[in-house]
Amino acid sequence: MSSATRTILVTGFEPFGGEAVNASWEAARKLDGWRLGEFAAVARLLPCAYDASVKELIRAIETLKPEAILMTGQAARRAVVCVERFARNLDDAAAPDNLGHLRKAVAISEGAPERLEAAAPVKAIARAIRVAGIPARVSRSAGGFVCNHLYFGALQYLRDTGRATPAVFVHLPATPGQTPPASSARRLASADAAKALRAAAAAMVDFRAKAA
Repeated sequence: MSSATRTILVTGFEPFGGEAVNASWEAARKLDGWRLGEFAAVARLLPCAYDASVKELIRAIETLKPEAILMTGQAARRAVVCVERFARNLDDAAAPDNLGHLRKAVAISEGAPERLEAAAPVKAIARAIRVAGIPARVSRSAGGFVCNHLYFGALQYLRDTGRATPAVFVHLPATPGQTPPASSARRLASADAAKALRAAAAAMVDFRAKAA
């Protein structure tokens, strides 16, 4: 990658809950090397573990110095792509992460705000995904598991370090081949999920250009 290339960091999670794949990584990895003008996407796989995921993301940010950050996760109970407006300062899940950590009603960061808002235009991103032909909406809850934990950690890190990097979290439905419990009957093929992420990344690049 040339020195003139500007990076879009795209992340997905490893499988969890006994599944063989994670819809987020199946989509995110398809963007690795994708280019849009002077921008190029770099995909990174994150552990499905609370603190470890944030550490890996921060390491990627410090190494790649991305111009935009597009985090993705799997939300099998949801029927459409969800662009998350907020990250809550709360871990509250019924299942443990991949390292066996179970967190119920625990603050992520003591003294931090109850929630942090996306550092990106969520409505424009959701609209861009719909224009690309993929059903999408803005969501106000990123849940209480590792996805939300990562999102809060990312937004807090960007705020605390004074970075103006656009960052957003996008939840993807399960793929047709998955069988997670209590999942929506509506699925999203990985190719379509990747199409949604490319539309989201393009919207973030546009936002970045206008803010420059």
